[in-house]
Amino acid sequence: MTTRLRRPTAITAMSRLWSLVPSGGSLPEGVWRARHRFLIGLTFFHVVIIALAAAVIGKHWELSLRAFFDDDSGLHIIGESLVVALFGLLACWRRAGRTVQATFVGFGLMSSSAILVHLSGGYIELHFHFFVMLTFLALCQDWIPYLLAVAFVAVHHGVVGVLWPQSVYNHEAAFNAPWTWASIHALFVLWSCVGSVVAWRFNERAFAQTALIIEAAGEGIFGVDTDAHITFINPAAATILGLDARAVVGKRLGQIVHHLAPDGTQLPDDDSPILAPLKDRKAHQATDQIFGRVDGSYVPVDYVTTPMVERDQLTGVVVSFNDITARHRSEAALQQSHRMLEETLLQLKTTQQQMLQQERLRAMGQMASGIAHDFNNSLSPIVGFAELLMKSPDLPRETTQAYAQLINTAALDAASVIRRLRELYRDRSDGVIGDPVDLRRCIDEVVAMTQPRWKNQALGQGIAIRIDTRVDDVPCFSGDAAGIREMLANLIFNAVDAMPKSGTITVRARPDGAGVRLEVSDTGTGMSDEVRQRCLEPFFTTKGQHGTGLGLSLVHTTVQRHDGTLTIESEPGRGSTFIVRLPIQGELATACADDESPEPLRPLHILVVDDDPLVRTSVVAQLNTQAHIVETAANGREGLDRFASGRFDLVVTDRAMPEMGGDQLAATIERSAPEIPVIMLTGFGDLMAAKGEHPPGVDAVVSKPVTLDALTQAILKVIARR
Repeated sequence: MTTRLRRPTAITAMSRLWSLVPSGGSLPEGVWRARHRFLIGLTFFHVVIIALAAAVIGKHWELSLRAFFDDDSGLHIIGESLVVALFGLLACWRRAGRTVQATFVGFGLMSSSAILVHLSGGYIELHFHFFVMLTFLALCQDWIPYLLAVAFVAVHHGVVGVLWPQSVYNHEAAFNAPWTWASIHALFVLWSCVGSVVAWRFNERAFAQTALIIEAAGEGIFGVDTDAHITFINPAAATILGLDARAVVGKRLGQIVHHLAPDGTQLPDDDSPILAPLKDRKAHQATDQIFGRVDGSYVPVDYVTTPMVERDQLTGVVVSFNDITARHRSEAALQQSHRMLEETLLQLKTTQQQMLQQERLRAMGQMASGIAHDFNNSLSPIVGFAELLMKSPDLPRETTQAYAQLINTAALDAASVIRRLRELYRDRSDGVIGDPVDLRRCIDEVVAMTQPRWKNQALGQGIAIRIDTRVDDVPCFSGDAAGIREMLANLIFNAVDAMPKSGTITVRARPDGAGVRLEVSDTGTGMSDEVRQRCLEPFFTTKGQHGTGLGLSLVHTTVQRHDGTLTIESEPGRGSTFIVRLPIQGELATACADDESPEPLRPLHILVVDDDPLVRTSVVAQLNTQAHIVETAANGREGLDRFASGRFDLVVTDRAMPEMGGDQLAATIERSAPEIPVIMLTGFGDLMAAKGEHPPGVDAVVSKPVTLDALTQAILKVIARR
């Protein structure tokens, strides 16, 4: 089991590491072009530096072919600078594409580094010029030129530096141990690359997120620099204006957006209100404006133009606009007064919808916070007791069984939290409450799970909990055991919060006519009348940011789902008592289902089909405890082949699987072997039961997480039926 759990972790770690590696070639055209111009300028700057170095370092001058190949000749140095210049000129060749241009500029910068090292006589300071140039070259965000530049450094230091160290270094230590110095420089190159690639990835991610937001926007958006040239344009804007987004970057504003005056004439760029923020640095909004397309047609728009400021420097404007053609067409059919009234009503409705949507989002966020709180409460005992079992292998058998039982109970409660979250999207009346509930056992389990947690908290020190012995007289009743445990846990933690220093929590349960009565009382601070009247409201809390306001609301919801009542008795300084009355639905049970011994099963030959290996392992282990012979398959197609090649008494299959789902598998088995029963496993079993959904060929449905009791009962039922 440990090996199976480690593999996904390793894969996840590798995936996360791979996500840190840049993809390359993702820069917008305008950004890449600006960076490339900078690198070309840097290349020609080195051409000048190398040429001037001939005079500075005192090389002799001689105009001859021999002097051109003489290292001490100024003509030779001029020739080397011309090599760098050649690479700079080739980098300006636009038809060659981004990668080729970046490769040329990379070779130019790397060559200049090698020449400077050579001219300096191998000074160690000049070696760092390679690392700086690698950092600059990462601005292109293109893997091919970057890796070629790294290879250039590797050849210069790793091959030339080892074979001919005197041509690279200027000291005896490097001459005597060239491999050592090559390794040291390789380490510097490595960290230079790591730093460049990390910055590259962050830069790439920022550009990708910005581009995604701009491209996904439904309104048209484009940017203009201070010279009125287009810097970017999103697909929505290109569609509205009838343009090719890739062809307009770099063109002047007037070439792609013809801003028309009220008389229909085109406004010059200098007079266009779109560029007004370049003059006053303020955002401007305009409605019912006309943008002329390049094909001669026009489109009515509303737009907002906003200044772009970087480090207090105005760099351009961003224009966002909407095509309001549809609005103009509808308004043209109405009278002026009617149109003004409709606009007013539309604005009011939009504002109301926005406010309602914001309130819904806020409520959903708080609800999600509450669900996460409850789910973590369920996970805490699972993790805690599991760690105790793993770290204390010599625990007594009774303690081990008790911990295992608490883990099982907490896991079922976690499943209940997930089921409750799913039920948020359907009518509460669809819920099915039919499990036998042993209230005495629920109280014991909740106290066992919650007491270790709140006793370890600073606020929980000095708190005692007492269970009324008359709880043994309470009969079992029909309900939702997980919901009852969740309700008890919320009441206990609410009582703990009400006693910041110390106190006593008392849990009482007793028969109450045709139902049961559950009381949870504390000796805490109590509640005022105002708080007591509002404490059941969703999201109402007196704990500030530390509370979700959902605990008591969920208690009230659970009571209502069981057709019960909730009464609160409380006074400031005298504690609080929560009284829950639940009716006994159906016949009064004298013994709980958990205490009944299931009918023994004869060994069966069972086929288990599930695409999740952990689920398969768990179900097989459960079936093996009852001496069944089990075979497995990883998907519906494989399961059908395995079924066709063997003789099975029963098929247990997941519903959602690749290649062939459980519904199709069950229907196929029913056609070929109708006498073989099929049990379906699904995380939506409760919803299927509530809706009366029953796939063809399926004899029973067991909800995930799968318990041994539920699986055994389903097997008994389908075997008896067939």
